Amino acid sequence: MANAANTSAVATVATVATVANDNAQKQRTYPRMVTPKAIKEGSNKNGTPFVSFVGEYTRRGASKPSTMLHTASGKSLESIREQLKEGQPIRVFGVFEKMPATEDRSEGDVFRIIGLSTPRENAPGEAVQTEMKEAA
Repeated sequence: MANAANTSAVATVATVATVANDNAQKQRTYPRMVTPKAIKEGSNKNGTPFVSFVGEYTRRGASKPSTMLHTASGKSLESIREQLKEGQPIRVFGVFEKMPATEDRSEGDVFRIIGLSTPRENAPGEAVQTEMKEAA
């Protein structure tokens, strides 16, 4: 009987892990070129350093720039820190999240930066094919 209880507990833990992984995989990331303005640094209640700033970016198909609150913390902040300068565009990727309301601010959307976005390079196979075409 104890063995059946252990099997049930293991199955429950595995199910929870699967659901958590599925949720993480369903969250789509978006690349963005953003220009930081009004950068603020601090630490959250766990002591993790974070940065938040109003970022100016241009939406696809739009002619004028939009602004949105952007945040980065922990490893994400470490990955962008060298390039994070006020008024200097930076290419990042991240996810959209809702920031809960507090007594100081109302609820709003925030773009949570995950890391630097690098342009895709040509795959090695493509480079070889290009060289062959040029030689012909």
